[in-house]
Amino acid sequence: MAINYAGGKKNPDLEEIQSELYADSKTLRDRVIDIQEGFKSGADVYESKVSVTMKAGSTDAVTADGTIDLSAIKTGVALKSIEYSDVIDDAVLFGTRFEKSMAKGAFNQVSDEFDKKVLIQVAPAIGEDLESHLWNGATTATKSAVAALTGLSASFKAAVAAMPTSEFDSIPVRALYNDSNSKTVAGAGIADTVKLTGTTYTAANIAAEYGKLYLGAPDKVINATSSEPRIFAPLAHRQLIKIANNSVGAASNINFLVEGSGANEVISYNGVKIEFHPMVGVVMLTLPEYLKVLLDLSGDASYLEVDKMANGAQKRYIKNKQSIATWVTNQRYITIQG
Repeated sequence: MAINYAGGKKNPDLEEIQSELYADSKTLRDRVIDIQEGFKSGADVYESKVSVTMKAGSTDAVTADGTIDLSAIKTGVALKSIEYSDVIDDAVLFGTRFEKSMAKGAFNQVSDEFDKKVLIQVAPAIGEDLESHLWNGATTATKSAVAALTGLSASFKAAVAAMPTSEFDSIPVRALYNDSNSKTVAGAGIADTVKLTGTTYTAANIAAEYGKLYLGAPDKVINATSSEPRIFAPLAHRQLIKIANNSVGAASNINFLVEGSGANEVISYNGVKIEFHPMVGVVMLTLPEYLKVLLDLSGDASYLEVDKMANGAQKRYIKNKQSIATWVTNQRYITIQG
């Protein structure tokens, strides 16, 4: 017999839920710079410096003449408490595929499938956002202070002004402005870092600009034996470097060494490994231990508290909380190009 049907048709669900692509958050995971833990609200950072002066040998008693100068300087660094939090209203999922995995009973409206396939993405999203703020961002107060500085180039001021407003200052900002007591002029003001004027990077000029950065860095850094210098560059530079290396024409030169591929890929310039991060408008060359992230616990970045709301509310809260600050030491050995 004929089948008569009136009404809309329900399409079957595509089995796989296509998830967002999250940028790599390797600073805390791989510890590419100095990650220090165990601080709740602040930390004291110490720097030392010794200078000596040669003089003629003598058989007389040693006298105090200041030819060996020993300095130890402490700077207090305040950590900022930050959080990612919100409320989850699971009732919004009624009438969707996620309803199928809710347990029977009117009080039960938590979808096991939603938690496993969607809620689980909160942690990598936090990691991506935190990585971004570590390398690109400034507080409102710092933006105002940098804008009023005398002696800092307009290009660096513009770079800071264009950064997202953040709850804490990023590493490049600390390399331009900080209140370290170890600077030549202690206290809030321009950093003692080596600052180079650059230009907008393109595939055509990236090799020349990296040449300026390499040449402008202190020779102590380039020739260091106790540690290996690193170039810290924007993510987009990876593409520019590969285009530059594969440019068409008889005059093409291989300016960057690219070894391996995928997660094992290593790119270097004149023997200095390049670390790619979500930086904007600046490139840095220094020893990685001079760039610091101070934390209560690095695991806080991936810890999520998810629980029921109080007083019988059929909603859940989700919360991640951290204490964090960035810092730079040995500033005269940090080169930043803007």
